[in-house]
Amino acid sequence: MNAYETVIIIDPATDDAGIEREIVKVSNTIKSHSGEIVNVSRWGKRKMSYAINNRNEGYYVCLQFNSPSAAPKELDRQLRLDESVIRHLIIRGHIQENVPVAAPAAAPAAAEAPEKKEAAAGA
Repeated sequence: MNAYETVIIIDPATDDAGIEREIVKVSNTIKSHSGEIVNVSRWGKRKMSYAINNRNEGYYVCLQFNSPSAAPKELDRQLRLDESVIRHLIIRGHIQENVPVAAPAAAPAAAEAPEKKEAAAGA
C-alpha cells in the first residue's frame, strides 16, 4: 500500500450536502479498491489565483489515504468525469499528520513599520 494525498476543488455553487456527497463518493472509491482514508481536511471556500471555467473561487478539500496503485487511477478517472469538480491533483508521498498553516505575509511588513517611524522621529 502506498500513501497518497489528493486536493479537490469543488464548484462553489455546490451546497454543503453536495460537498459531503463528493467526499463520500471519493471515500467509497478508495475503500472499494482496498484503501483506507487517513485524514479529510476541509479547507473551505477560497479564492483561486486565476479563473478556471469562469470561476474565481472554489471549495477545497484535501484527502490523505493509503491504497494500492489501482485506486488513484480510478479516482482520477472519476474526478475527471465529475462536473462539480473544477480541478484535482493526486500525489504519492508520505502522510503528514499535522500540516502547518502558513503565516500571513502582511505580518513582517507590519513589524518593520514601527522601526521606520522611530528612525524618522529621531532625525
